[in-house]
Amino acid sequence: MLQIVLKSYDYYEGKIDGKIGSVSKAALRSFQNKNGLIVDGILGPQTCLRFLDRANISRNTTNINNDDTNKIMQYSEEVETQQIILKELGIYTGTVDGLNGPGTKRAIKDFQNRAGLVADGVVGTKTDKALILGEAAYVQNINGNIENASESQTPVTAASTSSSAIDLINYNPNANCVEGYVNTIDVWVPDPCFYPVFVYRFGKTAQVNSQNELDSYLQARWSLTKEKVYTSIGPVSTQNYTPGVNSPVNGLPMSPDANNSIVIGIKNDNNVRARPQSGPQNADAVVEVLVEGGMTRFINIFYQSDTTYHGPIRSARPTDPTVLRPLGGVLVASGATGGLIPEIIDMGVPVITDRRPEYFRISTRNAPHNLYADTEKLKSLAVTKGYVKSTTPQPLFAWGDPIVSNWAANTYLNLTFSSQTKTKWTWNGSNYVRTYYDAYKGSSSGNVHNWVDVNGNQGQISTTTVIALFCEPYIHPLQLPSVKTVGNGRAIILHQGKILDVFWKRGSNLDPFHIVDKNGNELFVPKGKVWISLVPSTKAPSFG
Repeated sequence: MLQIVLKSYDYYEGKIDGKIGSVSKAALRSFQNKNGLIVDGILGPQTCLRFLDRANISRNTTNINNDDTNKIMQYSEEVETQQIILKELGIYTGTVDGLNGPGTKRAIKDFQNRAGLVADGVVGTKTDKALILGEAAYVQNINGNIENASESQTPVTAASTSSSAIDLINYNPNANCVEGYVNTIDVWVPDPCFYPVFVYRFGKTAQVNSQNELDSYLQARWSLTKEKVYTSIGPVSTQNYTPGVNSPVNGLPMSPDANNSIVIGIKNDNNVRARPQSGPQNADAVVEVLVEGGMTRFINIFYQSDTTYHGPIRSARPTDPTVLRPLGGVLVASGATGGLIPEIIDMGVPVITDRRPEYFRISTRNAPHNLYADTEKLKSLAVTKGYVKSTTPQPLFAWGDPIVSNWAANTYLNLTFSSQTKTKWTWNGSNYVRTYYDAYKGSSSGNVHNWVDVNGNQGQISTTTVIALFCEPYIHPLQLPSVKTVGNGRAIILHQGKILDVFWKRGSNLDPFHIVDKNGNELFVPKGKVWISLVPSTKAPSFG
C-alpha cells in the first residue's frame, strides 16, 4: 500500500511488490522532505495524516519537464495499452495507469533501443507498429532494421484460396536470391530462395513468397496458423419458455410493458478507479471478459430492463460481439483500438460509441472513468438507426427448469482470470455475492464488490445464477488478450447453492451457447439473472 501511495504522488517508480526495501524507504524520505515532515523513513502517524491530505500534498516533480507536465501526466488509453505491452515484455515495471510519466518514457526508450529505433521516448508511427510486434520487433530477431522498413510494404492482393497446395512455380533455391519487394504495379516480386508459406486471416488464405512479404502480412495481423473451422449447431431447445414472453437473455418472464425493443450490451469498466460501477445491478445479464493487463471488463446486457445511469463506459474488445451476435444485439462502447470497430460491424454487430444526448459525463469522477449513458435513450437510438434484427431474439442458453436438487451441494466458486484478477462467488442463502482480488488495488483478497446508483446508494453485486465458461485464450491480431467463444470447453453452473460441472459448445458466432453433459446430451439452464464469466481455460477453478 505504501508503494502505491508514493507512486500516485510520483515519488516511487519501482515495482509494486509490497516489500519495503531501500528504494521504498528512499522514496518515503523524499516525500517527507518535500512535505515538511521529519525525514526518518518511518511510516508514522504524521506521515499517514499527510498522505490523506491530498489537496495540500507536494508532489514530486523531479525529472519531469515543467513545460510538459500537464501533457505528460494526462491519462491516455493509448499510453495504458503501451504500458501493458511494455510490462508483458518485462521492460516496464511500474503501475499500468495510463500516465506518460518518467518510468513509462524510460521503458519506451529501452524498447526503441531494442527495436533499432531512435530512442526519443516518443511513440510515433514506427514505434507504435513495433510495439504491436512485441519481441519480434527487436533487431536481433528480424531481418533488417524496422526503422528502415517501407511503409508501402503491405499486402496488396489478398489471394483467397481454400487449396492446401503450395504453388512452387517461383521457388528455385539454386537461383539468385532477391529481397521481396512491391514493384511499380503493386505486385510483390518473389524471392526464389524463399520456400512459400500460407498465411491466414478471417477465413482468407494467402501464399507469400519472400521474407519481406511475410513480415508485411504479419504486421497486417495475418497469422501463420490456420483458424479452426466449426459447423453451426443452431438454436437451443427450451423448457417452459415462450418466445416473446420469456426473456432470451435470462429466461425470466417479462413484464407486458417492458421496453424490450432491442438487445444492447454496454461495456462497463472494471478498473480499480471505476469501482463501484453502475449498471450490473440493473442488467438482465452480465458477461465478464478478460482485457489487457490481466484486468476484466463487463458487458452489461439490457433487454427487458433499463437504467438512466450506467457507467463508467469503456472501449470495445474482440470478445464483445461474439456474445451479442446470437441475440441480434448492439454493442455500446467508448471507441476501440483502431481497426476493431469495422471488424465488429463486419461480424454483424452494430456499434454505438460516445455521442450525446445518450451519453453524458459525471462531475464526481475523472476521465476516462466518468462516461455514463441512459439505456432507454440508447435503445431508442438503435431502433431509429434500423439495428433491430428480430422482434423475438433467440434464447442465449437453453432456458428451462432442470431439477437442481440433483446437482452437487456448493457454497463458493473461485475463478482466476489472470494473476492480477480473481473473483469469488459465495452463496448467501438467497443469491450469489461477489468478492474479488485485484493486484492493482493491493495484495488483499476478499474485497466486497459493490455497485452504486445515481443517488449514491450502494450494495454488493449479486446474481441468481453464475455460469463460468472456460474458453481458449488467444492474442487478437491487434495485440488484445481475448478468448474464443466458438468451439467447446468446460462449463460450471451455480444455482440455489448447487453446482453443475459440465461442458459448453458452439459452432459459430450465430449460435447460442449449448450446455451438454459428457455424452453430448443438451441440458437446460435455470432461469434467472445470470452472470457469465468467460474464463481462460488455462486457469483452473476451485469450489466447495
